[in-house]
Amino acid sequence: MGLASGGIVIEHVVKRFGERAVVDDLTLHIQPGELFVLVGPSGCGKTTTLRLLAGLEPVSEGRIYFGERLVNDIRPRDRNVAMVFQDYAIFPHLTVFENIAYGLRARHAPRGLINERVTSAARLFRIEHLLGRKPRQLSGGERQRVALARAMVRDATLYLYDEPLANLDAQLRHQAREDILTLHRQKGQPAVYVTHDQAEAMALGDRIAVMRDGKLQQVGSGLDLYERPCNQFVAFFIGTPGINLFEVEVRPDERPEHGGRLRLVHPAFSLPVPAEFQTQVVPYLGQRLTLGIRPEHLQPPRRADFAVSEDSTIRGLVNVIEPTVSGCTVYLSTLEPTPRDFVATLKARLPGSYLGRDIPLAVNLRKIHLFDPADGRALLHGAAAAVPVPAAAVPVPAAVNGRSAGDETDRQGKATVQEPAKEQQTSEASTEREEQA
Repeated sequence: MGLASGGIVIEHVVKRFGERAVVDDLTLHIQPGELFVLVGPSGCGKTTTLRLLAGLEPVSEGRIYFGERLVNDIRPRDRNVAMVFQDYAIFPHLTVFENIAYGLRARHAPRGLINERVTSAARLFRIEHLLGRKPRQLSGGERQRVALARAMVRDATLYLYDEPLANLDAQLRHQAREDILTLHRQKGQPAVYVTHDQAEAMALGDRIAVMRDGKLQQVGSGLDLYERPCNQFVAFFIGTPGINLFEVEVRPDERPEHGGRLRLVHPAFSLPVPAEFQTQVVPYLGQRLTLGIRPEHLQPPRRADFAVSEDSTIRGLVNVIEPTVSGCTVYLSTLEPTPRDFVATLKARLPGSYLGRDIPLAVNLRKIHLFDPADGRALLHGAAAAVPVPAAAVPVPAAVNGRSAGDETDRQGKATVQEPAKEQQTSEASTEREEQA
């Protein structure tokens, strides 16, 4: 059944192309007025989900509700959905004013209302001086604001954003995020935003859904996903720089004064299991697990703001030092015959003289993550996640330490598997999709 008026419900939705399920048993409840973000690597099914909501693709199985209204068989134009595309989808032969007014004119709105709404939207997005220009006379950022203004003049039930910032440079992206949040606050209607950029998702979303291979992995706030990932894929995908992953073995601590305690043993280090995690780890005694350490939970022992002991440190060889506003990001290698890369985000600047030297880094043991390598599920913080969907396979391939061997990764360790940027398409056929939605 659907939510109260204004909410969106997706119930056990499946979308198949031939024998392949690109969206597989997806269930989501989007609250009234919520900006809900779908995030995941290319091919995970997020854009297909958006098209199912717009009615541009038929549902193979399951139900979609807008409030209490079942919309499975409702035509796109009758769903009252506004959609902003990655390629902007604006008519090249129409002026900015005519592009913004297109949807209202197609619905035979009064001329006075059209003038009022177009002028108001153009003023809000700072393009009122461009109303007489054609799209070829606009920059990429200006074209994006035209597309947002066209969505704003509509009183839609649902607003959909299909990677609208993908074609913008870094500086324009930050301003465009503010524009999207402005539009969302003005309308107060639910919105679904699709992106492969987890930083963008964290900045915009009230809640975020992480998808992989058509399946929902986890739903929650950005902080929930970052601190309590339900599996290894979510932990690796969310966060910049990415989480450090090491293959460790659970062994008993053989020192008499630590009788009964467990340790996580790696060729380059050995860490004690904190007392509060002993119960969860005991069943894995003698087995291998994947240890996850966030870069900010590695700090120089003297500057750490958490408890430090001699056996809670990792030594690493400094390869690269990148200064940041608040400190620096350090790229290191473990001290072992086959070194593994890992990253630390330090709160203080590290002098360049440390390049090529090995340094100790204290580990915040209370913040570590452990994952079962068989299915990738979290054993500690995210074990009780709201969507405990096990990964189909171990999310990060065998070379789990540092960077993934299976996903392309940027220098800061963030998963950046993404579709090639589409060329800007401004044909009439492209714009007809928006009008259908």
